[in-house]
Amino acid sequence: MQGDFSRLTFDPAQRFSAVLSQQGRVQLDSEINEQTAILLHYMRTLAADLLGPVAFPAGPGRGTGGFCVDTFDGGNFTVTPGRAYVDGILCECDGTDYWSQPDGHFDPGRRERHQFPSGPFMIYLRVWERLVTAVEAPRIREVALGLHGPDTTVRTRVVWQLCWMELDTEALVPDMKTAQQFLRDEIGRRFRPRPLLSARVRNPESDSAPCDVPPRSGYRGPENQLYRVEVHRGGTAETATFKWSRENGSVTLPVKAVNGTSVELETLGRDVKLGLEIDDVVEIVDDASVSRAAVDAREEECPLLYTVTEIDHAKRAVVLDRDPTADPYQPDVGTVPARHPLLRRWDHGAAGREQSHDPSVGVNGEGAQHIREGVWLALEDGLEVRFEGDVERAPQYRRGDYWTIPVRVVTGNVEWPRGLNGRPQPKRPQGIDYHYAPLAVVRPKDSGGHTVVDLRVPFPLRRQ
Repeated sequence: MQGDFSRLTFDPAQRFSAVLSQQGRVQLDSEINEQTAILLHYMRTLAADLLGPVAFPAGPGRGTGGFCVDTFDGGNFTVTPGRAYVDGILCECDGTDYWSQPDGHFDPGRRERHQFPSGPFMIYLRVWERLVTAVEAPRIREVALGLHGPDTTVRTRVVWQLCWMELDTEALVPDMKTAQQFLRDEIGRRFRPRPLLSARVRNPESDSAPCDVPPRSGYRGPENQLYRVEVHRGGTAETATFKWSRENGSVTLPVKAVNGTSVELETLGRDVKLGLEIDDVVEIVDDASVSRAAVDAREEECPLLYTVTEIDHAKRAVVLDRDPTADPYQPDVGTVPARHPLLRRWDHGAAGREQSHDPSVGVNGEGAQHIREGVWLALEDGLEVRFEGDVERAPQYRRGDYWTIPVRVVTGNVEWPRGLNGRPQPKRPQGIDYHYAPLAVVRPKDSGGHTVVDLRVPFPLRRQ
């Protein structure tokens, strides 16, 4: 979640059931957000325990209810309106077809990648949560605070996508009883195991006496920060890249127009800390690019990052080192206002404060840093991270996977779990977490046409 948070504290292993306020105390965003997370975790766990990992409210007749694949003409299929619960997450559908689904945003230049196979295939649902800011949903902003005044909160949105996978004609075609485990196994083969990351603050070496405190020891930044380390290019350790932000990726500026290398913005930021400087690394994203990233999460293709070369404060515009419309992965990004385009700042190339990048890390042609496993990589101000793989299998880095690292000035250290030996413990990514539900199997008939086999597990509604 790329919001302006102080830290993310919810941990189901702590078994906390509520956050209780005390009189006369300071209110913190992390505590309010943890209460929301506790309640949401409880409700979704309860729904999954009662209904199972995937369940669909039954409709009035056979083959009805939410997300029922009711027609397939060889080039498209439709699903019925209704609801589904995927790992306890409520998904609601108003009825749509594959090519018009609300969060599909298929790239016209890659439409052939989504053409249906001639043999049998499974239709399934991919569910995940996306953070939405006032840039992407303007109605969140209270205009009484000013048209360009500060935003107050952000939202999370449940995103579902209709997907399909080709089936082996020689293998057993899954039915309603076996489809869920079959789908989990297939997805697991694509994405497991997930990578690990550790974080620490390394004190600078000093020749001082043992009792002397080294100058600028520990975390050397001037402010408390929530760092974000995010996978940019997916794949194995040999091909994967990452980017990082000291503001949890929350510095975003709405894009008004893209004219070659010049990008006109609605604002250049509220202040220097949350604005742009020359040599900053940025990316351009919109609703379409966010949705397409879920589809191509494990692919080695990814959009470019850009470097700010000029800033025109009078026109509220920046000049980038490359033309965004020349990006072969997403040439239309930022050009459709209805998709709420924005410019997001990353800090692995920012100028200004003293940097301590490891020269051996390197920045590749797309503007991101190479992932190297088993070594500590310096970010800045003494903060270091270390990527680690699985002992038996090489991890699959998935685009969008991220870790957040709180650092505090008062302790000069990171808030990161440590093992009995005092070393930082490697952690799995905090997200993005995808959930899956089988919907149907489509099989061709010898006589022509197709047979659609419903795989949804219904549960009865309360009788009137």
